[in-house]
Amino acid sequence: MRGFLDGLHTFSAGFEQRLYSEFGEELEHSIGTVYIQRPGRFQWSYFEPYTQSIISDGTALWVYDADLEQATVKDFSHSVGDSPVSILDGSGDINVHYVVLNTGEQGGVQWLELTPRDPDSDYTTIRLGFAGGNLAGMVLFDNLSQRTEITFKDARRNVTLDPALFEFTPPAGLDVIDSRTNPGAVVDPGSYY
Repeated sequence: MRGFLDGLHTFSAGFEQRLYSEFGEELEHSIGTVYIQRPGRFQWSYFEPYTQSIISDGTALWVYDADLEQATVKDFSHSVGDSPVSILDGSGDINVHYVVLNTGEQGGVQWLELTPRDPDSDYTTIRLGFAGGNLAGMVLFDNLSQRTEITFKDARRNVTLDPALFEFTPPAGLDVIDSRTNPGAVVDPGSYY
C-alpha cells in the first residue's frame, strides 16, 4: 500500500460496485467513475442505476442527486474522517485511523485489511487490493453486516486532471441543503451565482 500511496498525486478509474446483504444476496449493482487529486479533492460519480456525484474541493463536500434534483453540502473536514476515500485522497493518516494487516495474495491481487481504530466508524473492515502497482479493488464491510465490493477498471495514476472535476455549482432550481451554515436549512440556489 505504501508503494501505491507514496508519490500518489492523482488517481482516476472507472468502477463497478456491488452491494451484498448480510446473507450474500446482491442488493445493488452500480457503475461510475472516480477522480482523486491529493490532498482532499475527489469526485466519485455513479451513472447506473441512478445518477449521483460526491464532490470535494478540499473545503466543501457536495452530494448531488440529479434524479432527486437535490444537493447537500457539508464541511469537508467534518465529513470524511476515517471513510474509505480518506485513505486515497490523503486527507487522513492511515496509521492513526486504522490497524493495517497484510492478508496475502489471492488471484494475483495483494490484499491489505484495515480495521478502524474508532469503534463508531461506519465500517468494521476495509480491504484494499493491489495488482501491478495499482489499486484493483476495495471491499467494505459496514456495521449492518453488508459488504460492498468495488472493482476498478482502467486505473490511471498521476495523470493531469481537470480542476473543474472537483468543483460543483448547483444548477438553477436545485434544492440545496447547506449544513455548513445552518444544518437542515434549504438554501436558495440563486445565492450561489
